[in-house]
Amino acid sequence: MPLVRAYIALGSNLGDRLGQMQSALVRLAGDECLQVVQVSPVYENRAVGMGAVDDFLNAIAEVETSLAPLELLDRCLAVETELGRVRTGQWAPRTIDLDVIAYGEATIECERLHVPHPRIAERDFVVHPLHAIAPELRIRGQRVADLAATLSKEGLTLHPLSLNA
Repeated sequence: MPLVRAYIALGSNLGDRLGQMQSALVRLAGDECLQVVQVSPVYENRAVGMGAVDDFLNAIAEVETSLAPLELLDRCLAVETELGRVRTGQWAPRTIDLDVIAYGEATIECERLHVPHPRIAERDFVVHPLHAIAPELRIRGQRVADLAATLSKEGLTLHPLSLNA
């Protein structure tokens, strides 16, 4: 299978948030079918819809992969499990969260995967990190740079530390 450029959102709001995101990147990069090309700056933001819980750290990894979309999703879910994520509900705190937000130029609508992510345009914690590494990427017909221009950074704080694969 030819190599495809994909984007994976990383998030964590429990425990060693940055360490867990770093471990996820190392595990992803350890897959022979996947290469981490670059990683966005890390942003800290409030946890939306979860009540009084710790803030999230979020970043985006640009990867090159020969994995098919659902195989990439399965690899992300396996990394989450390896790092101790326990799914307790849709809007629950998490040690690590990995979401495939874009896979080449593909639009995928199936039970397990929606790509590009359907709510990306309203998520500042996804759009701004993505803008840092792929401003010209088109999501549902719009450039990421244009999406970023419409979303405030008011709830986001640039984290002083970075992630490296």
